[in-house]
Amino acid sequence: MSKRDLILSTAKAIFIEKGYRGTTIANIADGAGIAKGSVYSYFSSKIDIVKALFLQSDEKGCRLVEQLLERSTETGQTLLNAYLVQEFQEVLNERSFIQVFLSDDILVMEKELMTVVQECRLNYHLFQQRVLLQAYGDHIKPWLFDSVSLVNGLLQEYSVYLTLDEADFSIERCASLVSFCLDSSIIALMKSTVKPLLTRENFPLTRELDNEQAQREKAVSAVVGMRELCETMDAVQRKSVLDTVTLIESELDSQQINQTLIRALIANLRPYEPLHRLRRQLADATGVELI
Repeated sequence: MSKRDLILSTAKAIFIEKGYRGTTIANIADGAGIAKGSVYSYFSSKIDIVKALFLQSDEKGCRLVEQLLERSTETGQTLLNAYLVQEFQEVLNERSFIQVFLSDDILVMEKELMTVVQECRLNYHLFQQRVLLQAYGDHIKPWLFDSVSLVNGLLQEYSVYLTLDEADFSIERCASLVSFCLDSSIIALMKSTVKPLLTRENFPLTRELDNEQAQREKAVSAVVGMRELCETMDAVQRKSVLDTVTLIESELDSQQINQTLIRALIANLRPYEPLHRLRRQLADATGVELI
């Protein structure tokens, strides 16, 4: 485990035990068995650590969805059910930390953290779109954004029962019920003549995806993040990543981006797990497949 990961895992455990307000950087350093200054070498503040924990959870969730979609040959309600079981299990795994976040109004009001939460929320929606497209094919496209909202509505409601209310019910039974309701609704929508309410043009979280300049900025932001993460790597890894990042930067400066080259360069960074979220962000921003 890297020192950065040690700090994060230690901080998470102490946040759960003492709450956000009751935790200090000194507590985290003592718990990790390192100097207080070492924590500040990686994180500037407690809120910076919380942001990193949210992004870490986001990366894990996205990896799980990718793995599910890669290995599954199922479609329709069966695939939807498998996805929901996975999501509800992660809710249970993270219940204690979620309770810390929801019970502290300082965190809820923190603007920087809310920006990260919004980014995670967008990633969440994009992966749910992938699940639904694999489950129902092109027929769902007119209803894709409405269907994502239906999935999120039920998923979030039952997740609240599991976290805040500590409900005691089988996540398998819950997923089976929710997937049945969603499958029935989605099939009914696809057969109906009712016009979709949400589209790519008016869906709030993805409206920015059609803005070329915003996408360029998102790509540049990903590259900057990669350079920052390089500081946590050993000399050999750092050189390899920086060489690739330099080539990516050069291509992003071009009038017309070579997507084949960008895709290959992003693939070169696949062995470096800390870059996973930024690789995905860069691939989304440049419109290439993540391989």
